[in-house]
Amino acid sequence: MSENRGRPKENVEKRMKFTVDYGDSRWHYDLNKWPNGPYLVEQLDTTYDKLEKLFNKLEKLKEPKYHENGRKQRITKDCKKKMELAEKKYWTEHYRLFPDERPKRRGRKPSK
Repeated sequence: MSENRGRPKENVEKRMKFTVDYGDSRWHYDLNKWPNGPYLVEQLDTTYDKLEKLFNKLEKLKEPKYHENGRKQRITKDCKKKMELAEKKYWTEHYRLFPDERPKRRGRKPSK
């Protein structure tokens, strides 16, 4: 409480450009460029970048496309094949990063 007492300091210069390092990410601030928060966040841990990229691609493929007049476009075999391929790539990458989450095999063991 004693900090706020007395006469305020004069000629206080506010830092306008600085970076904050959080270990796994680095946040860049420039209050002249963007006063509400960081203008750039760098992810230093790149282990999940490929997984995130594949997930965004899959979500974009699942999103329906529309004609200029507003009608929904038809889903072709080619689109379905692209979606299946993207989903397969996503799950292989997911299980590579998280091997414990792989589904268990059910049923009888194959006989020799």
